Amino acid sequence: MTALQCRRVSIVGGALSANKGAAAMVETVVAQLPSTLGPCEFSLLTTYPDADSPKVPTTSPVHVVGLQPLRLALVEFPVALLASLARLLRLPLGWVRTRGCRAMLNSDVVVDIAGISFADGRGIPIVVYNSLMTGVPLLLGVPTVKAAQAMGPFRSPVNKVLSKIVLPRVTAICARGARTRDHLDTLGLTNVTDVADLAFSLDEAGDLPANVATMLKNARDGFIVVMPSAVVRGIYESTGDNYVEAVAELVRRIRHTTGRGVVIAPHSYRVGHGEGRMNDGPVCREVGALFAADSMVVTVDADLSAGELRKLVGMGSVLVTSRFHAMISGLCTETPTVVVGWSHKYREVLDDFGLVDFGMDSQVLSTPDLVVTKVADALTRSAEYSAQIRAALPSVRSRSAKNFAVIAQAVRP
Repeated sequence: MTALQCRRVSIVGGALSANKGAAAMVETVVAQLPSTLGPCEFSLLTTYPDADSPKVPTTSPVHVVGLQPLRLALVEFPVALLASLARLLRLPLGWVRTRGCRAMLNSDVVVDIAGISFADGRGIPIVVYNSLMTGVPLLLGVPTVKAAQAMGPFRSPVNKVLSKIVLPRVTAICARGARTRDHLDTLGLTNVTDVADLAFSLDEAGDLPANVATMLKNARDGFIVVMPSAVVRGIYESTGDNYVEAVAELVRRIRHTTGRGVVIAPHSYRVGHGEGRMNDGPVCREVGALFAADSMVVTVDADLSAGELRKLVGMGSVLVTSRFHAMISGLCTETPTVVVGWSHKYREVLDDFGLVDFGMDSQVLSTPDLVVTKVADALTRSAEYSAQIRAALPSVRSRSAKNFAVIAQAVRP
């Protein structure tokens, strides 16, 4: 490879719109991979091509390719199966013209940035989707790397079978945390590298939009950031509880106990869409509407970038979140972070910082004083926790950078 050779990289499993955790990983790969691999051209295969096109980073050339779930299942996967047969027969693949398969075939490596995949409890459709997304480039014969993500456990029948079919064939798997590594070890894989999340390498935005910065002044200095989650809402309400009332009660008790302002903000956002797994805007608006009379509770109803969200988190004194990559922004900005989550993926990252006790299951919302106690402790010992996070960050960022080395090693000659 010459120093000036431009490598082509396809990114799957993420988008710039909706889930800003995925956006953080896209932005990080685009910004940081050229430092390891040299000049790159990127194809972003995304579920939201129209929304993503105006958001592409300007640091590297990025071509947006639409790859909606139905298209993946009904068009790209069948074509990839035929291409796999053609490869066995040593036939040329010039006939492959579907946009997703062609983008991957033209690439030197495919980077799968799904934040969590092949995990029990997420439902058969999502496991099948994970298999199709990773399976297409494998069928096409393109080196494929599953960059930092949580995986496993693999006990449910469908997940166990599909993971055993797909994961051994991936060029490299980047395990994001000790628990994920333990799960992968049950499959006897030899293609696993321990890393930290890609988003630990994300750059923070310099400024917030002027209208958002103005709103935050109402919350005053030292405010607490609360980031609810539509995903956690679905989990919490599956038992018949009311998530909006539970989060509102948590905000009330934080206000009463600490006297601090509260900023409610979505970490996943889709403009003009209703609530869904990738859109926390509606649930944030519902919670915020219950505090119309309290000027120190501010609801940010805006489509911020991943870097801007990191800036917002860093302005707070404590972060309370149910979104994984919001947690990472808290850690990257040395902000004491209290997590109300739903998966092992949170605690295995908090463990790197000695803060595993700050990771709780979503059902803790039924006893909000437990969360408020953690918030109060974080405020009281803020300097201590910030120093603890600061001490751990260099090692974690070094492991985050391993992702790019693994990707570079996977590039086909």
